[in-house]
Amino acid sequence: MESNEEIFYPPTNKQSIISLVLGILTLLIFCGGLMPIPFTGFICFPSSFVLGFLALTYGAISLRRIKKHNESGHSMAWIGIVIGGFVFLCILLFVIAIVSLFIFAPDSMQPLIENYSV
Repeated sequence: MESNEEIFYPPTNKQSIISLVLGILTLLIFCGGLMPIPFTGFICFPSSFVLGFLALTYGAISLRRIKKHNESGHSMAWIGIVIGGFVFLCILLFVIAIVSLFIFAPDSMQPLIENYSV
């Protein structure tokens, strides 16, 4: 027996796809900043910080829209939120650690700065 019923798939939320892509780019750029090539950290870490924030934001927006409009893409949004939020949090904690070292232990940072060579 053939059935003429169509199977309805809800449309995929566009923001969840953007969140997933931004999350993957965030992770790739963050890992690229860890490479032992000089000055890659100065470019990769700030850009992965911004991309992580955008992945987190787009993921949160898409979860709201998915619930409101009954769309699909829930898992893509969560993957973008987790990856983007993790990298965003890692960089934020790294910056806080460096700033606190300069504030609370400036004598221990001075030899590191003087002996640093590119």
